[in-house]
Amino acid sequence: MHPPQLTMSRAAFLRGSIKLFALTSLTMSGVDCGPSSIPSLKGISAQEYRNMNAVGEVFLADSPFPDFDLGQALDDYVFGHPSPLDTKDIVRELAGAPSSYLAAIVLDGSMTPLVKLSRADREARMLGWKKSDNIMKRGLYNILRQTTFFLLSSSPALPRYAGYAIQGDLVPYGGGM
Repeated sequence: MHPPQLTMSRAAFLRGSIKLFALTSLTMSGVDCGPSSIPSLKGISAQEYRNMNAVGEVFLADSPFPDFDLGQALDDYVFGHPSPLDTKDIVRELAGAPSSYLAAIVLDGSMTPLVKLSRADREARMLGWKKSDNIMKRGLYNILRQTTFFLLSSSPALPRYAGYAIQGDLVPYGGGM
C-alpha cells in the first residue's frame, strides 16, 4: 500500500514559502535602496518600505508615474485596513522577502539579497525569476508584480491619467443648465 499523496494548492505553497522566507531570513539593516528620507510610517517598517521601493524601481521603471511611492502605498494599504485582515500579515511578509538572505540563497544561490543589487542587476534577477522553471521563483515574481500594480491602482494618479475625475475633481451636476 502506498502512502497517501499530500497535495497543496499553488496559493498555499506560495503563501507558505513567503512566510518561511520572512520568518527565517536575516534582513539587512541600514541598506539604502530607496529615497534618502523615509516618511512617517504607520503600518510597515523602514526596511519593508525600502524593499518595496526597490521592487517598484523594476516594475514601474517605464511607467507614466515616476514619482509613485510604492513603499508609501504599501504602508497606506496595511495601515488603512481594520484588523484583523489576513492579507495584511502576508503582504508584510512579502515585503520582507527582497532583503532576505535566505531567499537569495534558496532562489538564486547568491549571498546578495535582491535589494542590495543595482537596479539593472535587480531587474535581470527578477526577469530570470519570471522565465524560470522553478515555481517558487515564478510565483514570487508574479506576486511581487501583482502587488505592485494593485498598489498603483490605489493611487489617485491612475484614474486621472486614464481621464477619469476622482472625488474632489467632480463638477457639480446641473450647474450650467
